[in-house]
Amino acid sequence: MGKDKKKEEAVFLRKKITLLRAFSLLIGSMVGSGIFISPKGVLKNSGSVGFSLVVWFACGLLSMFGALSYAELGTRITKSGGHYIYILETLGPLPSFLFLWAEFFAIRPANSAVVSLAFGRYMLEPFFAPCAIPVPAVKLVSLLGYYMVLTLNSWSVTWSARLQTALSIVKLLALALIIVPGMMLLAQGHTENFQDAFNKQSLVLDKLPLAFYAGMFAYSGWFQASFVREELVRPERNIPLAVIVSVVTVIVGYMLTNVSYYTVLGMQDVLASPAVAVSFVQRAFKSLISVVPVLVALSCFGTMNGGIFTFSRTLFVASREGQWPPLFSMIHIRRHTPLPAVMLMLFPMALHRISHPWAHCPSSPPPRAAQPIQGSTVHSCLFYHHLPLHGGNVFLLRSSEH
Repeated sequence: MGKDKKKEEAVFLRKKITLLRAFSLLIGSMVGSGIFISPKGVLKNSGSVGFSLVVWFACGLLSMFGALSYAELGTRITKSGGHYIYILETLGPLPSFLFLWAEFFAIRPANSAVVSLAFGRYMLEPFFAPCAIPVPAVKLVSLLGYYMVLTLNSWSVTWSARLQTALSIVKLLALALIIVPGMMLLAQGHTENFQDAFNKQSLVLDKLPLAFYAGMFAYSGWFQASFVREELVRPERNIPLAVIVSVVTVIVGYMLTNVSYYTVLGMQDVLASPAVAVSFVQRAFKSLISVVPVLVALSCFGTMNGGIFTFSRTLFVASREGQWPPLFSMIHIRRHTPLPAVMLMLFPMALHRISHPWAHCPSSPPPRAAQPIQGSTVHSCLFYHHLPLHGGNVFLLRSSEH
């Protein structure tokens, strides 16, 4: 009895992430603003409907390769922390230290800025349409949404995970809302928008990297389970299962969503639309036009929640490893949340939203949304371009065991 009571009173991060919650964390992190913003960027830079679908599928395959590498790393390395801890364990302290600071000051704030600004913009859309939304209002709502997620993650791991599960269901319903009418039209023989789908004349090779940047942004998040490895129930079983099921689900969902966009809107309307999802609903069923922006905003809210939930663990682990101030390895004694690490994320990301020129996007879902997408993806391009390196980390670990 005494040992059980002592264990219960010990302060550590509890194992509260089940298989369903791990699946929801991955789905909720991947399906965010990207599928509602990125289709235009992928199509514009790939040149045709057919080649854009190839890019979407190729980005999905790249994500699957990286996810499978991370699944094996997650079963072999027993620490949380994701990218940071894998670089530390395989390449040493200096590369991991440099990556940590780049992630904290550039990569995470840029990614978070895209998602939170999209949240603010879409949340206000039903109240201002058809008028322009004031930029300060977008900033204010995006900051309020971000602070709400920070507060929840500081308060309870369980409620953060429950919110992520609920919002992941909302995300899948939002995709289904787009997929079903498009597939119905396609089944009725409306294939006119897929004539000459692979137009080689419009393919410009030097623009393809921009198409991949937009596509990879939409898939980013497949690595999130490795950030909370120590809090996962049965990680050796649940990490590979959650990774495979979630990435396959997102690949299929994204492909069907894009096919549905092209079936209902066509190539020219997708390129002309400032917000593809909203234009789709205006064409497919006008009665739900005020619902879609809210669904997209909730989708972005879930992505913010997943990002804060996971990256706070990176700061927690880095502090524990001696590469971050010791304060941030502390845990709230009653709530068992990494409170200092969560609250630290407030400052660089809030500053990023207030001062960065990307925050001055147009009030309707923006043509210039591609700027923060490209910027955040360029910040992390070393990570994406070094997917073979992460696969190599697996072989380094294997060879060290023999």
